Amino acid sequence: MGRVSRAVELFDQGFNCAQSLLAAFGPDLGMDERMALKAASPLGGGLSRTGGPCGAAMGALLVLGLRNGHTDSGDDEQQDLCRAEAQEFLRRFGLKRGATTCPEILTADLSKPGELERAREEKLFEAKCTHAVREAAEILEELL
Repeated sequence: MGRVSRAVELFDQGFNCAQSLLAAFGPDLGMDERMALKAASPLGGGLSRTGGPCGAAMGALLVLGLRNGHTDSGDDEQQDLCRAEAQEFLRRFGLKRGATTCPEILTADLSKPGELERAREEKLFEAKCTHAVREAAEILEELL
């Protein structure tokens, strides 16, 4: 199974967007799936339902950090490379989804009372987030 399919499968199993991306791509970059699931847990739902960035984008950025993140505080060149790749991901993702924040993509702000229930009732996670996970994974495949 490819990483794009694995990311969607994890999301369909009930993991959040960020978990799904990091767990699908992390093992090829030295992070085991269990650790990836734990590390990305608070990033789904727009940063733990605070109206923040899309979890799929957050998970993808973590993947890019695993690949190109700097480990020497003085390595400006590597830091610039990682930032440029992150910016390119966000540009492409924003073009495909029309936004990079959870409330805009989901069309529900989970930080507001009643919005989580509405999103579940209207099946917005299935309708919107599955596509966000797939598209984020596809962009990662292109960048990696």
